[in-house]
Amino acid sequence: MKTTKRTTLFSKIIFFYTTRVNGLFLFFAMAILLLYSCSGTKEGDISMSSSDKFTPNWESLSTYEIPEWFRDAKFGIFIHWGVYSVPAYRNEWYPRNIYRKQSPEHKYHVETYGFPKEFGYKNFITDFRAENWIPKEWAKLFKETGAKYVVPVAEHHDGFPMYDCSFTKYNAVNMGPKRDVIGDLLIACRDLGLKTGVSSHRAFNWEFYAQEEDFDTWDTAYEQLYGKRRTQKWPDQEFAKDWYGRTKELALKYEPDIFWFDFYLDQPELRDVRYQFAADYYNASLKWEKDVVLQYKYDIYDPRVGLLDIERGKLSGIRRLPWQTDTSISFRGWSYIQNPDYKPAGLLIDDLIDIVSKNGNLLLNIGPKPDGTIPEEQQAILLEMGKWLKVNGESIYGTRPWVKYGEGPTKTKEGAHQEGDNKGGTSKDYRFTVKGDILYVTCMGWPEDDFSIASLGKDTTEKFEIQIKDLALLGYDGTLKWKQTPGNLTIERPAEKTGDHAFVFKINMNGLTKQMSDYESSIPEEPETVYCLPGNSLRNGEGYGVRDGNINNWDKDVVLRWNIKIRKAGKYQISIEQRNHMGEKYILEVNGQQLTNPAENTEQAFFDLILGEVQFDRPGNYELTMKALPDEEWHKKLLLKQIKLIGI
Repeated sequence: MKTTKRTTLFSKIIFFYTTRVNGLFLFFAMAILLLYSCSGTKEGDISMSSSDKFTPNWESLSTYEIPEWFRDAKFGIFIHWGVYSVPAYRNEWYPRNIYRKQSPEHKYHVETYGFPKEFGYKNFITDFRAENWIPKEWAKLFKETGAKYVVPVAEHHDGFPMYDCSFTKYNAVNMGPKRDVIGDLLIACRDLGLKTGVSSHRAFNWEFYAQEEDFDTWDTAYEQLYGKRRTQKWPDQEFAKDWYGRTKELALKYEPDIFWFDFYLDQPELRDVRYQFAADYYNASLKWEKDVVLQYKYDIYDPRVGLLDIERGKLSGIRRLPWQTDTSISFRGWSYIQNPDYKPAGLLIDDLIDIVSKNGNLLLNIGPKPDGTIPEEQQAILLEMGKWLKVNGESIYGTRPWVKYGEGPTKTKEGAHQEGDNKGGTSKDYRFTVKGDILYVTCMGWPEDDFSIASLGKDTTEKFEIQIKDLALLGYDGTLKWKQTPGNLTIERPAEKTGDHAFVFKINMNGLTKQMSDYESSIPEEPETVYCLPGNSLRNGEGYGVRDGNINNWDKDVVLRWNIKIRKAGKYQISIEQRNHMGEKYILEVNGQQLTNPAENTEQAFFDLILGEVQFDRPGNYELTMKALPDEEWHKKLLLKQIKLIGI
């Protein structure tokens, strides 16, 4: 995206000597250029130096703080657009599943296009032309939506970068659109004042494609797209080096405000490069004079190193550290697909309100068509959200959580991929946010009777030493009657409904700023927490798999091992997030202490199980192991998401 003056100057010198003088002068000019280019630091270089602030370890990286602009922004747009948008069948994992012979995608592909040796995923590239794509129109729509940042997918698992990638000829600049999609879009968005980011899903490319002799994925002529033939299950050193090089190049070329990572990056073979990149990115941000946000899933990084992102799920309460939900405008997939099932705008607005009340942001995904147009149904949903935000946005942007996120009967099932069990709010559900001396109270539905808010009864406001001065309903010009009793604040409902979605009261209060200051200063430090994640388990043969942040297919004779670092001596509670619908029993051992789980059936859902407590008399490095109970029947049905050691 950048062209420096000195590069342009020497390009002209080369052109002059190439066309006007003999080979000796050409050699001389090129030698000067080579010496010049190798001296000093290249513009935008993010390589480490002794003067860099951040180093690739937890202690250094955890000093980075999420910038205020991101905490104020609250709402962003995610974009899944790529070659997978051409077949538009089922979801963006189409390129993986056509090479799995028992899948619906394989059957559909063979019937529609032929067997994926003669017609493989690569053959869709020529039909991904983006012929009707106008980046400025996209940016204008996102601005109207009320989004404050935009994060397009730079490279999905399929291995086809949407940017000018020097590591593969299979990219959007050389093939398909023959445009720098990421570069053009980021420029258009920045021109309208939007913050911009990129997402990388590259890590899972290691095992994304099935490699069999009767598929075109086996042909080494296409290894720059499908990957080299694998000789081992886990990522090798060459792949780790390639991942780091691509990721660093992406940051260097586009200087994104946000860098978003997908799953599989928690593999231990990628630990060193992912921490090295985090240090590089944060150091680069200082050179760019930007406050950036590194976003990750499944606790790929330790807390405080970046921003936790929860896919298709939320938190059930306020998190002291900022966080984010990423979800799609479609219930079914992330990219453009046939027969989509779109979420109503009201549900997405309710999600945004709920997430913001708990100190989170919403990153909402759309899926454009392969020609570069955004489906009208998606545009209508986005514009409906924008319409609501124009009236009620002050209760979202720049706000912070109150001492409680809300009240009402609707509760959130916490964690990734839980949105199917979570519904929108009701007229009895309220959510709270704060800005200065203003408390915003959002009712998620229009009540049959008056608005009734138990959390703002006189007993509560007196306890917090706050007092209601006046209140208003955003988007309503009339005068509101209200009454405060010891257990309730009642606001008379206007005769006419004032909108189609959630309704926001703006309550001006004496003492609120002081209350929040006292509250924030009284929040205890979050306890020391050590995470044992599936991908970070030390390798022990081929006896288990790692998918979507879970250990699965776990053989009975396999011992899972983690190297952990205890920074503070003391007692730690061990919590395990698992799905154990067959009641598998196992032993966890650390520092010579053993804990055994109860054989409880969790059905098909994930639950946090408190296993017990262990004592560490001194800080240091320890090994934690987990294995099946020898004398019990083992069904290989246990799915393990994470183990947490939480300081007490």
